[in-house]
Amino acid sequence: MSRIKSKKHVGVYQHLLANGDVSYYYNYKDIDGKKVWVCVGKKSDGYSERDAASQRRKVLADISYVDEPLYIQKRKQQEIIKVRELAQKYFDEKKDMKNYRDAYLKYLNQIDPFFGDKNIYKVKVEDVRDFKKYLIEKKKYKPASVNYYLALLRAIINYAISEDVITLEKNPSVEVKLLKLNNERQRILSEDEIEFLLAALIHNPKAYLFTLIGICTGARPQAIINLKRKDIDAGSDKISFMPMKQGPQYTVSIHEKLQVTLYDWVKSLNPEDYIFFRENPKMDKTKHISYIAMKAKIKPIMDSLFNQGLEENDRINKVSLYTLRHSFGSLLSAKGANAFVIKKLMNHSSIKTTDRYIKVPHVEAKKYIDAIL
Repeated sequence: MSRIKSKKHVGVYQHLLANGDVSYYYNYKDIDGKKVWVCVGKKSDGYSERDAASQRRKVLADISYVDEPLYIQKRKQQEIIKVRELAQKYFDEKKDMKNYRDAYLKYLNQIDPFFGDKNIYKVKVEDVRDFKKYLIEKKKYKPASVNYYLALLRAIINYAISEDVITLEKNPSVEVKLLKLNNERQRILSEDEIEFLLAALIHNPKAYLFTLIGICTGARPQAIINLKRKDIDAGSDKISFMPMKQGPQYTVSIHEKLQVTLYDWVKSLNPEDYIFFRENPKMDKTKHISYIAMKAKIKPIMDSLFNQGLEENDRINKVSLYTLRHSFGSLLSAKGANAFVIKKLMNHSSIKTTDRYIKVPHVEAKKYIDAIL
Protein backbone atom coordinates (compact mmCIF):
# COMPACT_ATOMS: atom_id res chain seq x y z
CA MET A 1 0.00 0.00 0.00
CA SER A 2 1.28 3.47 -0.82
CA ARG A 3 2.05 6.01 1.85
CA ILE A 4 -0.93 8.00 3.14
CA LYS A 5 -0.46 11.72 3.76
CA SER A 6 -1.23 12.95 7.27
CA LYS A 7 -4.25 15.22 7.62
CA LYS A 8 -2.67 17.05 10.57
CA HIS A 9 1.03 17.38 9.82
CA VAL A 10 2.75 18.68 6.69
CA GLY A 11 5.29 16.29 5.17
CA VAL A 12 4.25 13.37 7.40
CA TYR A 13 2.98 10.05 6.06
CA GLN A 14 1.94 6.65 7.34
CA HIS A 15 2.36 3.24 5.71
CA LEU A 16 0.06 0.34 6.58
CA LEU A 17 2.04 -2.90 6.89
CA ALA A 18 0.80 -6.38 5.99
CA ASN A 19 0.61 -7.41 9.66
CA GLY A 20 -1.65 -4.45 10.47
CA ASP A 21 1.09 -2.35 12.02
CA VAL A 22 1.81 1.21 10.84
CA SER A 23 5.14 2.80 9.95
CA TYR A 24 5.53 6.58 10.15
CA TYR A 25 7.59 8.60 7.67
CA TYR A 26 8.44 12.20 6.96
CA ASN A 27 10.08 13.84 3.96
CA TYR A 28 12.00 17.03 3.28
CA LYS A 29 14.27 18.52 0.65
CA ASP A 30 17.95 18.69 1.41
CA ILE A 31 20.17 21.63 0.49
CA ASP A 32 20.61 20.19 -3.02
CA GLY A 33 16.87 20.03 -3.61
CA LYS A 34 16.64 16.25 -3.35
CA LYS A 35 13.59 14.83 -1.59
CA VAL A 36 14.61 12.64 1.35
CA TRP A 37 12.32 10.08 3.03
CA VAL A 38 12.93 9.05 6.64
CA CYS A 39 11.21 6.23 8.53
CA VAL A 40 10.71 7.23 12.16
CA GLY A 41 9.38 3.95 13.52
CA LYS A 42 6.36 1.73 13.95
CA LYS A 43 3.16 2.27 15.90
CA SER A 44 3.79 -0.99 17.79
CA ASP A 45 7.02 0.53 19.09
CA GLY A 46 5.22 3.58 20.45
CA TYR A 47 5.80 5.99 17.56
CA SER A 48 3.14 8.32 16.13
CA GLU A 49 2.60 11.05 13.52
CA ARG A 50 3.55 13.58 16.19
CA ASP A 51 7.02 12.02 16.51
CA ALA A 52 7.50 12.20 12.75
CA ALA A 53 6.40 15.84 12.69
CA SER A 54 8.75 16.70 15.57
CA GLN A 55 11.76 15.11 13.88
CA ARG A 56 10.92 16.81 10.60
CA ARG A 57 10.86 20.21 12.30
CA LYS A 58 14.31 19.59 13.80
CA VAL A 59 15.74 18.64 10.39
CA LEU A 60 14.23 21.68 8.72
CA ALA A 61 15.56 23.90 11.52
CA ASP A 62 19.07 22.59 10.89
CA ILE A 63 18.74 23.23 7.17
CA SER A 64 17.45 26.76 7.79
CA TYR A 65 20.83 27.73 9.28
CA VAL A 66 22.35 27.18 5.85
CA ASP A 67 22.15 30.01 3.32
CA GLU A 68 19.36 29.65 0.78
CA PRO A 69 20.11 26.47 -1.23
CA LEU A 70 21.36 26.94 -4.77
CA TYR A 71 18.49 24.93 -6.22
CA ILE A 72 15.99 27.43 -4.78
CA GLN A 73 17.92 30.37 -6.15
CA LYS A 74 18.05 28.77 -9.60
CA ARG A 75 14.37 27.91 -9.53
CA LYS A 76 13.42 31.46 -8.64
CA GLN A 77 15.53 32.76 -11.51
CA GLN A 78 14.39 30.29 -14.15
CA GLU A 79 10.91 29.08 -13.21
CA ILE A 80 7.80 31.12 -13.89
CA ILE A 81 4.73 30.10 -11.93
CA LYS A 82 1.92 32.61 -12.09
CA VAL A 83 -0.28 33.31 -9.09
CA ARG A 84 -3.24 32.46 -11.30
CA GLU A 85 -1.95 28.88 -11.63
CA LEU A 86 -1.70 28.57 -7.86
CA ALA A 87 -5.22 29.93 -7.45
CA GLN A 88 -6.59 27.42 -9.95
CA LYS A 89 -4.98 24.53 -8.06
CA TYR A 90 -6.31 25.91 -4.79
CA PHE A 91 -9.90 26.25 -6.01
CA ASP A 92 -9.81 22.89 -7.80
CA GLU A 93 -8.96 21.31 -4.45
CA LYS A 94 -11.40 23.37 -2.37
CA LYS A 95 -14.61 22.83 -4.33
CA ASP A 96 -16.32 21.37 -1.26
CA MET A 97 -15.55 24.31 1.01
CA LYS A 98 -18.32 26.58 2.24
CA ASN A 99 -19.04 29.53 -0.03
CA TYR A 100 -16.72 28.18 -2.73
CA ARG A 101 -18.38 30.14 -5.53
CA ASP A 102 -18.31 33.46 -3.67
CA ALA A 103 -14.63 32.99 -2.79
CA TYR A 104 -13.79 32.15 -6.39
CA LEU A 105 -15.69 35.17 -7.74
CA LYS A 106 -13.97 37.47 -5.26
CA TYR A 107 -10.62 36.11 -6.34
CA LEU A 108 -11.47 36.75 -10.00
CA ASN A 109 -12.79 40.25 -9.34
CA GLN A 110 -9.96 41.67 -7.22
CA ILE A 111 -6.98 39.38 -6.62
CA ASP A 112 -6.51 38.05 -10.14
CA PRO A 113 -6.35 41.47 -11.86
CA PHE A 114 -3.66 42.51 -9.37
CA PHE A 115 -1.61 39.31 -9.01
CA GLY A 116 -2.84 36.81 -11.62
CA ASP A 117 -0.05 37.36 -14.16
CA LYS A 118 2.70 37.83 -11.58
CA ASN A 119 5.38 35.20 -11.12
CA ILE A 120 5.01 34.02 -7.51
CA TYR A 121 8.79 34.10 -7.11
CA LYS A 122 8.73 37.81 -7.93
CA VAL A 123 5.92 38.73 -5.53
CA LYS A 124 7.29 40.80 -2.65
CA VAL A 125 5.85 42.01 0.63
CA GLU A 126 5.65 45.50 -0.90
CA ASP A 127 3.34 44.14 -3.63
CA VAL A 128 0.93 42.81 -1.02
CA ARG A 129 1.07 46.11 0.86
CA ASP A 130 0.25 47.92 -2.40
CA PHE A 131 -2.72 45.58 -2.88
CA LYS A 132 -3.94 46.34 0.64
CA LYS A 133 -3.59 50.07 -0.05
CA TYR A 134 -5.48 49.67 -3.33
CA LEU A 135 -8.40 47.95 -1.57
CA ILE A 136 -8.56 50.66 1.09
CA GLU A 137 -7.99 53.83 -0.94
CA LYS A 138 -9.20 52.99 -4.44
CA LYS A 139 -11.94 50.46 -3.80
CA LYS A 140 -12.99 52.03 -0.48
CA TYR A 141 -13.55 48.59 1.01
CA LYS A 142 -14.40 48.10 4.64
CA PRO A 143 -11.78 46.55 6.95
CA ALA A 144 -13.56 43.19 7.00
CA SER A 145 -13.53 43.00 3.20
CA VAL A 146 -9.88 44.06 3.00
CA ASN A 147 -8.97 41.35 5.51
CA TYR A 148 -10.95 38.78 3.53
CA TYR A 149 -8.99 39.41 0.33
CA LEU A 150 -5.66 39.39 2.17
CA ALA A 151 -6.57 36.15 3.94
CA LEU A 152 -7.65 34.53 0.66
CA LEU A 153 -4.37 35.48 -1.03
CA ARG A 154 -2.49 34.11 1.98
CA ALA A 155 -4.45 30.84 1.85
CA ILE A 156 -3.73 30.34 -1.87
CA ILE A 157 0.02 30.77 -1.41
CA ASN A 158 0.12 28.68 1.79
CA TYR A 159 -1.67 25.87 -0.03
CA ALA A 160 0.89 25.94 -2.86
CA ILE A 161 3.75 25.82 -0.33
CA SER A 162 2.23 22.94 1.66
CA GLU A 163 1.64 20.91 -1.50
CA ASP A 164 5.20 21.49 -2.77
CA VAL A 165 3.89 23.31 -5.83
CA ILE A 166 6.33 26.13 -5.07
CA THR A 167 9.37 26.47 -2.83
CA LEU A 168 9.26 29.64 -0.77
CA GLU A 169 11.04 30.33 2.48
CA LYS A 170 8.14 32.55 3.58
CA ASN A 171 4.73 33.54 2.28
CA PRO A 172 5.07 37.29 1.43
CA SER A 173 1.47 38.00 2.39
CA VAL A 174 2.07 36.84 5.99
CA GLU A 175 4.17 39.96 6.59
CA VAL A 176 1.22 42.26 5.87
CA LYS A 177 -0.93 42.89 8.94
CA LEU A 178 -4.69 42.66 8.79
CA LEU A 179 -6.79 45.67 9.74
CA LYS A 180 -8.37 46.00 13.15
CA LEU A 181 -12.12 45.51 13.05
CA ASN A 182 -14.95 47.21 14.83
CA ASN A 183 -17.65 44.58 14.41
CA GLU A 184 -20.07 46.18 16.82
CA ARG A 185 -22.85 47.27 14.51
CA GLN A 186 -25.11 49.73 16.27
CA ARG A 187 -27.84 50.05 13.64
CA ILE A 188 -30.86 47.82 14.03
CA LEU A 189 -34.26 47.98 12.41
CA SER A 190 -37.37 48.81 14.39
CA GLU A 191 -40.52 46.78 13.83
CA ASP A 192 -41.96 49.61 11.70
CA GLU A 193 -38.78 49.75 9.60
CA ILE A 194 -38.92 46.00 9.07
CA GLU A 195 -42.47 46.28 7.73
CA PHE A 196 -41.37 49.19 5.55
CA LEU A 197 -38.51 47.13 4.10
CA LEU A 198 -40.67 44.08 3.44
CA ALA A 199 -43.27 46.22 1.68
CA ALA A 200 -40.56 47.61 -0.61
CA LEU A 201 -39.43 44.07 -1.52
CA ILE A 202 -42.86 42.52 -2.06
CA HIS A 203 -42.49 42.53 -5.86
CA ASN A 204 -39.19 40.60 -5.69
CA PRO A 205 -40.26 37.24 -4.18
CA LYS A 206 -36.77 35.82 -3.70
CA ALA A 207 -35.41 38.94 -2.00
CA TYR A 208 -38.60 39.21 0.08
CA LEU A 209 -38.32 35.62 1.33
CA PHE A 210 -34.60 35.98 2.08
CA THR A 211 -35.26 39.11 4.15
CA LEU A 212 -38.19 37.51 5.95
CA ILE A 213 -36.11 34.46 6.89
CA GLY A 214 -33.29 36.73 8.06
CA ILE A 215 -35.47 38.84 10.33
CA CYS A 216 -37.51 35.88 11.65
CA THR A 217 -34.61 33.52 12.40
CA GLY A 218 -31.51 35.69 12.84
CA ALA A 219 -29.53 33.31 10.62
CA ARG A 220 -26.35 34.52 8.96
CA PRO A 221 -26.84 35.49 5.30
CA GLN A 222 -24.59 32.71 4.03
CA ALA A 223 -26.50 30.14 6.07
CA ILE A 224 -29.77 31.31 4.50
CA ILE A 225 -28.29 31.07 0.99
CA ASN A 226 -27.19 27.49 1.73
CA LEU A 227 -30.68 26.32 2.75
CA LYS A 228 -32.10 23.29 0.96
CA ARG A 229 -35.67 22.00 0.83
CA LYS A 230 -34.74 19.15 3.20
CA ASP A 231 -33.81 21.73 5.86
CA ILE A 232 -37.46 22.82 6.17
CA ASP A 233 -39.53 20.68 8.53
CA ALA A 234 -43.10 21.83 7.91
CA GLY A 235 -44.49 19.15 10.24
CA SER A 236 -42.68 20.56 13.26
CA ASP A 237 -42.41 24.15 11.96
CA LYS A 238 -38.63 24.09 12.26
CA ILE A 239 -35.83 25.18 10.00
CA SER A 240 -32.25 23.84 10.19
CA PHE A 241 -29.25 26.00 9.37
CA MET A 242 -25.68 25.14 8.50
CA PRO A 243 -23.29 26.72 11.03
CA MET A 244 -21.04 29.12 9.13
CA LYS A 245 -18.37 29.24 11.83
CA GLN A 246 -18.36 26.05 13.90
CA GLY A 247 -20.48 23.33 15.45
CA PRO A 248 -23.33 21.13 14.14
CA GLN A 249 -26.51 22.20 12.38
CA TYR A 250 -28.91 24.11 14.58
CA THR A 251 -32.68 24.58 14.38
CA VAL A 252 -34.98 27.55 14.83
CA SER A 253 -38.77 27.57 15.06
CA ILE A 254 -40.49 29.02 12.02
CA HIS A 255 -42.30 32.26 12.82
CA GLU A 256 -46.01 32.31 11.98
CA LYS A 257 -45.47 35.24 9.63
CA LEU A 258 -42.84 33.22 7.72
CA GLN A 259 -44.73 29.94 7.47
CA VAL A 260 -47.17 30.73 4.65
CA THR A 261 -44.60 32.39 2.38
CA LEU A 262 -41.91 29.76 2.99
CA TYR A 263 -44.12 26.69 2.66
CA ASP A 264 -45.66 27.99 -0.54
CA TRP A 265 -42.18 28.65 -1.98
CA VAL A 266 -40.76 25.17 -1.24
CA LYS A 267 -43.78 23.01 -2.08
CA SER A 268 -42.54 22.15 -5.59
CA LEU A 269 -38.86 21.68 -4.67
CA ASN A 270 -37.05 18.35 -4.28
CA PRO A 271 -35.25 17.61 -0.97
CA GLU A 272 -31.78 18.41 -2.38
CA ASP A 273 -32.90 21.56 -4.21
CA TYR A 274 -31.66 24.88 -2.88
CA ILE A 275 -34.35 27.28 -1.73
CA PHE A 276 -32.47 30.21 -3.23
CA PHE A 277 -31.48 28.44 -6.43
CA ARG A 278 -29.50 29.95 -9.25
CA GLU A 279 -31.40 31.45 -12.19
CA ASN A 280 -28.57 33.01 -14.18
CA PRO A 281 -27.46 32.13 -16.85
CA LYS A 282 -30.11 29.41 -16.57
CA MET A 283 -32.24 27.95 -13.80
CA ASP A 284 -30.37 25.32 -11.78
CA LYS A 285 -31.96 24.27 -8.51
CA THR A 286 -28.97 22.11 -7.56
CA LYS A 287 -26.83 25.25 -7.11
CA HIS A 288 -27.52 28.20 -4.83
CA ILE A 289 -27.46 31.86 -5.75
CA SER A 290 -24.27 33.68 -4.78
CA TYR A 291 -24.09 36.07 -1.85
CA ILE A 292 -23.12 38.83 -4.28
CA ALA A 293 -26.21 38.21 -6.43
CA MET A 294 -28.55 38.22 -3.44
CA LYS A 295 -26.93 41.35 -2.07
CA ALA A 296 -27.51 43.04 -5.43
CA LYS A 297 -31.24 42.36 -5.09
CA ILE A 298 -31.60 43.82 -1.58
CA LYS A 299 -28.84 46.38 -1.00
CA PRO A 300 -30.24 49.07 -3.38
CA ILE A 301 -33.56 49.00 -1.50
CA MET A 302 -31.83 49.17 1.88
CA ASP A 303 -29.66 52.05 0.67
CA SER A 304 -32.61 54.06 -0.62
CA LEU A 305 -34.66 53.52 2.56
CA PHE A 306 -32.05 53.75 5.32
CA ASN A 307 -28.55 54.67 4.12
CA GLN A 308 -28.98 58.03 2.46
CA GLY A 309 -26.23 60.46 3.49
CA LEU A 310 -24.02 57.84 5.14
CA GLU A 311 -20.46 57.16 4.02
CA GLU A 312 -19.92 54.01 1.97
CA ASN A 313 -17.64 52.44 4.60
CA ASP A 314 -19.80 53.35 7.63
CA ARG A 315 -20.04 49.81 8.97
CA ILE A 316 -21.55 50.87 12.29
CA ASN A 317 -24.58 52.83 11.09
CA LYS A 318 -25.39 51.45 7.64
CA VAL A 319 -28.15 48.91 7.16
CA SER A 320 -26.92 45.74 5.44
CA LEU A 321 -27.93 42.10 5.12
CA TYR A 322 -26.30 41.45 8.50
CA THR A 323 -28.56 44.09 10.06
CA LEU A 324 -31.38 41.54 9.75
CA ARG A 325 -29.50 39.21 12.10
CA HIS A 326 -28.61 41.95 14.58
CA SER A 327 -32.17 43.26 14.57
CA PHE A 328 -33.45 39.76 15.37
CA GLY A 329 -31.17 39.52 18.41
CA SER A 330 -32.05 43.00 19.65
CA LEU A 331 -35.79 42.45 19.19
CA LEU A 332 -35.55 39.19 21.14
CA SER A 333 -33.92 41.10 24.00
CA ALA A 334 -36.55 43.84 23.85
CA LYS A 335 -39.29 41.19 24.12
CA GLY A 336 -37.71 39.81 27.29
CA ALA A 337 -35.62 36.87 26.04
CA ASN A 338 -32.67 36.17 28.34
CA ALA A 339 -29.07 35.89 27.16
CA PHE A 340 -29.05 32.09 27.01
CA VAL A 341 -32.15 31.95 24.81
CA ILE A 342 -30.65 34.54 22.46
CA LYS A 343 -27.33 32.66 22.41
CA LYS A 344 -29.04 29.43 21.38
CA LEU A 345 -31.27 30.98 18.72
CA MET A 346 -28.39 32.93 17.14
CA ASN A 347 -25.95 30.00 17.37
CA HIS A 348 -23.31 32.01 19.21
CA SER A 349 -20.28 30.05 20.37
CA SER A 350 -19.78 32.32 23.38
CA ILE A 351 -22.14 34.18 25.70
CA LYS A 352 -19.80 37.17 25.35
CA THR A 353 -20.99 37.61 21.77
CA THR A 354 -24.58 37.60 22.98
CA ASP A 355 -23.94 40.36 25.52
CA ARG A 356 -24.06 43.06 22.84
CA TYR A 357 -27.77 42.36 22.34
CA ILE A 358 -28.73 42.57 26.00
CA LYS A 359 -30.03 46.06 26.66
CA VAL A 360 -31.91 46.89 29.85
CA PRO A 361 -34.23 49.91 29.57
CA HIS A 362 -33.82 52.57 32.29
CA VAL A 363 -37.38 52.09 33.55
CA GLU A 364 -36.87 48.33 33.85
CA ALA A 365 -33.54 48.78 35.65
CA LYS A 366 -35.03 51.30 38.08
CA LYS A 367 -37.84 48.88 38.94
CA TYR A 368 -35.32 46.31 40.20
CA ILE A 369 -33.18 48.91 41.98
CA ASP A 370 -36.20 50.27 43.86
CA ALA A 371 -37.15 46.76 44.93
CA ILE A 372 -33.93 45.97 46.81
CA LEU A 373 -34.80 47.95 49.98
